[in-house]
Amino acid sequence: MDPQPKVTLVEILVVVAIIALVGMLAAVAVGSARSKERDATRLSNVRQIQSALEDYFNENNAYPEGEALPLGDSAQSACLGITGFHADCSTETATIIRVVPRTYESGLPGKVTCGNPARKAFCYSLLSEGNAYAIQFELENALPGAGLQKGVNCAVPGKMAAGACQ
Repeated sequence: MDPQPKVTLVEILVVVAIIALVGMLAAVAVGSARSKERDATRLSNVRQIQSALEDYFNENNAYPEGEALPLGDSAQSACLGITGFHADCSTETATIIRVVPRTYESGLPGKVTCGNPARKAFCYSLLSEGNAYAIQFELENALPGAGLQKGVNCAVPGKMAAGACQ
């Protein structure tokens, strides 16, 4: 008869340590993936807003009014109609974008805030007497391929750039 091998306490502790290490690495990977997914959503939302603003410009030959306007705010800028940003576009004769996307606040340290009370947001401002605009927004991660940095970035007609809006 072969004697049964005995498992020592050290072997059990090594197995538990390996399982804990693998679990910790998996948690870090999932957190990083979620952060990148939130940034992808933010960028998609900014591009959608830029497209709507170009449609507005084509209709009005100017961009909509706004100064440090938190986009997607239910009291001021929930939708974009033919006459500008509104809390409700139900009375508008034409709606350009029925729901203006808000920033995904989770994961942001709050370097970009606007509105009253101040909150994390896509912050829109009209520039150059209606011929340009700036949307200041924040990302959790740098996106070198898109020329964007971790933290504050700026969207203007036709492009996005790293850093605060000028």
